Amino acid sequence: MRYRLICFDAGFTLIEPIRTTAATLAAILERAGMPPTDAALQRAWDAADAWFLDEYHRPGNDTWTADERIQRIWLHHHGLMLHELGVDDPEQRLAEMLLAAYAAPENWRPYPDAPVALDALRRPGRTLGVVSDWSSQLPALLKALGLGQRLDFVLTSATAGASKPAAAFYRMALERAGAAPHEALMVGDSYAADVLGARAAGMDGVLLNRYGRYDTADVPVIRSLAELAGMVELVE
Repeated sequence: MRYRLICFDAGFTLIEPIRTTAATLAAILERAGMPPTDAALQRAWDAADAWFLDEYHRPGNDTWTADERIQRIWLHHHGLMLHELGVDDPEQRLAEMLLAAYAAPENWRPYPDAPVALDALRRPGRTLGVVSDWSSQLPALLKALGLGQRLDFVLTSATAGASKPAAAFYRMALERAGAAPHEALMVGDSYAADVLGARAAGMDGVLLNRYGRYDTADVPVIRSLAELAGMVELVE
């Protein structure tokens, strides 16, 4: 067996939100009597998302290494959207409502291919885990969605004190499984965070390109987790 450890990212790899951040905000503002137009909501999302991506990929970013920091960055992100919409929220009441509604377990669901793939990859002597930039609430969320029972461990940046793409974060997963780097595979939807981070620790990487966002030839690419078990079998 080539891969004694197979790790997965969480968001947009195993699970997805039912309602996007923008849609959740629109619903909150509509209940408050301030419904935004679709165009204004899109502009607000684009501005906040551009800031978020710059922050996420900032060298040395330690935002994801503690629950308190994660909460602050999301509140700032949501505050940017509100500011772009011209909505005053000095006490962050609306931002906190958005954060709670978006993160609630009932707003998340597994991709249909996720439980099937996890079951297909289960083998004696193989460890299946999650390595994710997420708060400490992720294990409970995955359990509520029926995936936690299919995993041997869930490693979050908030509890590990390290985040992607740091090699140290991935080495923690190797230690959990007692696996050597060449025996480990990481599967995720971010080339920079998942593929390059795993490679820095000596692991192999597979890019999950569900939405056709990437065009790269230096890494195995799949469009669905349903393809993964066959790919793994080819190298074993």
